[in-house]
Amino acid sequence: MFYFEETRLTMTEKFKKPPLRLQVTTLWDYPSQHYGDAEQGDQNYKGATPSYIIWNLLQRYSKRKHLVVDPMCGSGTTLDVARDIERRALGYDIEPSRPDIFRADARNLPLEDEKADFVFIDPPYSTHIQYSDNPRCIGKLDAGTPAYCEAMEKVIAEIFRILRPDRYAALYVSDSFVKGTAFYPIGFELFSILRKYFTPADIISVVRHNRTLKMGNYRKAAEEENFFLRGFNYLFIMYKPPKAKKEKSRMEK
Repeated sequence: MFYFEETRLTMTEKFKKPPLRLQVTTLWDYPSQHYGDAEQGDQNYKGATPSYIIWNLLQRYSKRKHLVVDPMCGSGTTLDVARDIERRALGYDIEPSRPDIFRADARNLPLEDEKADFVFIDPPYSTHIQYSDNPRCIGKLDAGTPAYCEAMEKVIAEIFRILRPDRYAALYVSDSFVKGTAFYPIGFELFSILRKYFTPADIISVVRHNRTLKMGNYRKAAEEENFFLRGFNYLFIMYKPPKAKKEKSRMEK
């Protein structure tokens, strides 16, 4: 089984960070885990989301003092980026990694309907990473079984519930390949679920910068055994339309 972690920067690489700018095409590439001199979240956290992705999303799809929610907050990258640019932030996780993340299952969030102005989520991509020992963790569900998509539909329904109308949500995900077993198009599966609830706004491909892609033994295996290493993640940007105006009652006609 192959899985891929985000790059952990060396001291040399830290001094080569490019300026943080809005990505203007549907192919996003920024060769570091963090932006600026500080860190957002924890680069040693397995499966940490690159902070520039969240920064770009919040710059485009949220405003100052908007409430940003991350239902699977991991090491808290979303919280740190949101606070950097003066957004309010709420983070939940089934196994919180720090005190400002609330313990909650993303399938049942303790938040009222239509409170969030933007929702970002970076869910598990099958069972490639051991996030916790919690048996309720969606990361323990194999993408080759119906249970994974069933669980993720409950998460997506919760995102729709907590998001205000006329607002956006984003889901960051990769497909899954298990050598000798199967390829699982998780991106397409989750996008089809998202469309049950939301209107698509855009689809971004995000270049994966990770050490695995540069390791000779992985590259050699991919060449000799005729399979592909995961080189990009999907970033699905979804829109929740305003509520339809209520029809006039017969008595008003």
